[in-house]
Amino acid sequence: MIHEILEVEENSSFDDLAVKFGSYLGLPGSIPTNALLRAINDPVYAQNLIISRQSAPFLNALLNDAGNKLYEVEEEKELTNGDLLKRAGTALFNWTKSGFTVVSDEVLEKREDACLSCEHLVKPEKFLQKLVTSKSKDTIGKRAADCVCKVCGCSISKKIRAASEGCPVTMPGNPALNKWGEPKY
Repeated sequence: MIHEILEVEENSSFDDLAVKFGSYLGLPGSIPTNALLRAINDPVYAQNLIISRQSAPFLNALLNDAGNKLYEVEEEKELTNGDLLKRAGTALFNWTKSGFTVVSDEVLEKREDACLSCEHLVKPEKFLQKLVTSKSKDTIGKRAADCVCKVCGCSISKKIRAASEGCPVTMPGNPALNKWGEPKY
């Protein structure tokens, strides 16, 4: 619904969407992240925002609604090279324990699609991250090969393949699932 109203392009960033939707609602800047995530996942909430855009008191009430707390994004801390090494070692150990199991092509595509639409997808900054990323390609499993997750620091194309791995970000509005739509563990 929001994507159609704002004529969002496939390669628009989350920040671009927040600014466009904020402008559409008549806000002086971008819409708060938790309100935007809720609007994306809750069509009734999105509709209420749109209906209330001409009424500041109603719009402010919706933007400050207690239900938006379910959509708050955890604050990210800067990962050190030590953090990255520890996480990589743990992931390799868990993958070894699972018998080096990889996910099906369908699961791989679903995970990659979720990562490609996530606000935490970034280009690598750390030396160690640059070592494990490669050029992205227009094939499933390689579309985010040159990106890492800002939350966990992992190379996306590697993490989405391992059956023993999970997304560290909670699905907005459903704390039992991660952003891949899989149970959190």
